[in-house]
Amino acid sequence: MSDLTPADLRWLEAAVRIAMPFRGTTAENPTVGAIVVSPDGRVLGRGVTAAGGRPHAEPQALAITGNGTNGATLYVTLEPCNHWGQTPPCVDTVLTSGVKRVVCGASDPDPRTAGQSIAKLRAAGIDVAVGQGLGAIERLHEGFFSRIRHGRPFVTVKLAVSSDGMIGRRDDGNVAITGDEARRWTHMQRAMSDAIVLGAETARLDNPRLDVRLPGLALRRPVRVILAGRKSLPPDLTLFNRQSGQSTVIITENDRAESLSELSNVVAVSGESGRPHPAAALVALAKRGIGRVLVEGGAALTDTLLDAGLVDRFHLLLGVGTVGTDGVPATVHPDMTQRLLELGFVPVETRSLGCDMLTTFEKV
Repeated sequence: MSDLTPADLRWLEAAVRIAMPFRGTTAENPTVGAIVVSPDGRVLGRGVTAAGGRPHAEPQALAITGNGTNGATLYVTLEPCNHWGQTPPCVDTVLTSGVKRVVCGASDPDPRTAGQSIAKLRAAGIDVAVGQGLGAIERLHEGFFSRIRHGRPFVTVKLAVSSDGMIGRRDDGNVAITGDEARRWTHMQRAMSDAIVLGAETARLDNPRLDVRLPGLALRRPVRVILAGRKSLPPDLTLFNRQSGQSTVIITENDRAESLSELSNVVAVSGESGRPHPAAALVALAKRGIGRVLVEGGAALTDTLLDAGLVDRFHLLLGVGTVGTDGVPATVHPDMTQRLLELGFVPVETRSLGCDMLTTFEKV
C-alpha cells in the first residue's frame, strides 16, 4: 500500500475535471473519471462514465491504451466496481490490463464493492493508494455518496430573491428576479442535476418548463418532480406535456395517488395533513437512482426542507430589482442569510452573475 503523493493528487484532480461536466448524465451510476498515466508521466488514455451509466470510465480509458499499459498507473475517482450488471466488473478489466498501480479518489460505499476491489487488486500484487475525504472527489460524487450512505439524494436549493426580499408577485405567474447571466447559470445547474423538484403551488402559478436551454445541452433532461398536496393540478401544465421528451413525476400522499395518475407518473409516499413527507419523498427518489436534486420551489417548500434538515447546499441569488408590496416573500423569516447561518450553513462562495449576486452556502 502506498500513500498519495502530490503528483497523485494532481492526476486525481485532472480525473475530476474531465468527469465534472458529465454529472447528471449517468443515471444511477456515479460519474467517474479515469486517466491512465505512463511511468514517464504521459497520458495514455482517459475515460468518463458514458451517458446512461455504461460503459464505465475505467474500461474506456484502458481500451484507448491498447497494450501499452505495462508499468502504468490508473487514476480513477472512485474504486472500480466489483459487481456484474450489464457489463463485467471493472476490477476484472483492471486486473488484466497490465497496470502496476491504481490510485482511487475514494473507496466505493456501495456494499457490492465497498473495498472488495481494492483487496482484489492488492492480492494480485497491484499497488493501490486510496484517498480519504478529498474535497474534489466528495463534490464530484456527492449525489452517489448521499444516496448510498444516507438513502436520499444530495439536495441543493436555488432561491432567487429581489432586493426587497421577494421571489415573485402574487397572482402574476413567473416574474423575472435575475438577469440573463444568472438564468444561464441556473440552466447549467439543471443540466448537472438528476432531478428538479418544486411544489405544486409553484407548478400552478409559474407553469415552468424546467428544461435546459443552453447550446449543446438540449438533450440534458433531468426528471421534473412535483411534490403535491391536496390542491388540484391543472392537466394543461407544461410539465405534463409528454411531447417534450422530459419525464415528470408527481410525489404525493398515499391516498391521493390514484386521483393524480392520469396526469403523469405518480409515486405514493407517507404524508401528513394531505402533504407528502419531504424525507419520504427524497427516499423515494433515491430508490429510483436519483442522486443530485435541484430544488426550484417557492417559499413554503424551501422552509419545509430547511426545517427538516434536508438541505445540503443553498444557492442564494440576489437580484438588483424590486417587486413591491404585492410581492411574495422569499421566506417567513426576515433574513434568509441569517437563518442559514443559524441552521449551521456557512458561505463557501460569493460571486457576481452580471448585475446579480450569488452566494453559495453549505451545511457544515
